[in-house]
Amino acid sequence: MEFSASMPFGRALAILAKTYFGALTKRLGEHEIERYYSILIFLDKSEKDCTQQLLCDQLKIDKVSMVRIIDYLLKKDFVQKLQNQDDRREYFIRLTPKAKHLLPSMYTAIDNVNKAAMKGLSKEEQKIFNQQLALIQQNLDALPFEKIYINYKTASKSKKE
Repeated sequence: MEFSASMPFGRALAILAKTYFGALTKRLGEHEIERYYSILIFLDKSEKDCTQQLLCDQLKIDKVSMVRIIDYLLKKDFVQKLQNQDDRREYFIRLTPKAKHLLPSMYTAIDNVNKAAMKGLSKEEQKIFNQQLALIQQNLDALPFEKIYINYKTASKSKKE
């Protein structure tokens, strides 16, 4: 697809995101994590206890969807909920040993898809690209906005696949 200046670049980014996540999901399909790897990565990289609210805020996922996602990850034994002893209404979400065992192959798949996506870009161009994405996010965060949630689901597979 060719992108033009007349198209909102958010649409171009949405198309790229769908393609990217489709490629990543294809590589992680046997692990039954659906498209929820960003939550596992955030939990892995976080240096503090994570609540569902923190995950919602940081990953820009609505509360209702987050409850459904956490329930799925609990059912598949990728996360556990531990009650906060200081505030019994709050629960911390933590990775299970099963999730920790999955992380190396998940990071490998992400690295492979990232390398394929960035093919033809120098290390410096990749660094600049990531800096520009961060700046665009910062600029957009400063604008008034309506909350929009995008929920990518795996398409139904045909019998030929």
